[in-house]
Amino acid sequence: MYIDEKGNKWFKGNLHTHTNRSDGSLSPDEVLMQYKQAGYDFVALTDHRILSTKRDFQGMLVMNGCEFDNGSADFRAGVYHIVGVGLNSDPEKVRTKRNAEPQEMIDAISNAGGLAFLAHPAWSFNRPDEVKKLHGIAATEIYNTFSGAPWNKHPYSGEFIDMMMLDGYIMNCTATDDSHWYQGEQCRSYIWLKAEECTTEAIKKAILAGDFYATQGPRFHHEIEDGKLVVYTTPAQTVTFFTDTGYEPDNVTHGYFVQRAEYKIKRKSFIIRYEITGINGEMGWSSPIRIEQ
Repeated sequence: MYIDEKGNKWFKGNLHTHTNRSDGSLSPDEVLMQYKQAGYDFVALTDHRILSTKRDFQGMLVMNGCEFDNGSADFRAGVYHIVGVGLNSDPEKVRTKRNAEPQEMIDAISNAGGLAFLAHPAWSFNRPDEVKKLHGIAATEIYNTFSGAPWNKHPYSGEFIDMMMLDGYIMNCTATDDSHWYQGEQCRSYIWLKAEECTTEAIKKAILAGDFYATQGPRFHHEIEDGKLVVYTTPAQTVTFFTDTGYEPDNVTHGYFVQRAEYKIKRKSFIIRYEITGINGEMGWSSPIRIEQ
């Protein structure tokens, strides 16, 4: 946890990881120990089609969770992995179903009191036109560590999120490890979440309010000041603004020790997000920000 200059509490968490209860290589306690030692405040264990149990692990909150999926055999037919976190009951019928439709999975999670997250849309080749038909997604993964080299492919889903936001479909962004083999993919991509306390209900409330950001290290926030989106960050080398416009001279702020970057909001802009590259190459990602002209 850290406390910002305004006195807000921020908690560090991972919302997607696996154990040997499904296709991971470590036991639940071995997984939790790694995240505890890395300073996490909360973790959700989300094995495939197996609902974990909410508990405390040496002072770290363990949220219950499960990865619902309809497989990964034919991307042309549509592959969807939906992570459910913070469920109040077990939608076993849908949870164990191997050919469930994505909306069916989302509805089952929501009806059980949980939050539904769209996992690794780039890895799954999810099509924006199809995802826009879905309702009830709390957020999506802009980065999934295990989907990157040397373990897999397509870890970054920024282009998918940009195409969604261009059509006015705002998807808040998480970063997760999706750890399976624990060969270096663990404890790398996470969220910082603003809440009064580190409880399941407080975390779910903060996620629905968008009070979190995705990162691998940089801490940051933004303000809208005098017609500009101003980003304040821990030392970085680059801040890049992604908008619904083309080339603008202030799309990128680059330097050795960047701590402030600004983007003048254009008259035609209605949505902006930004990414931060830290001084050691670690990334940070904002969610899309709707601009009220």
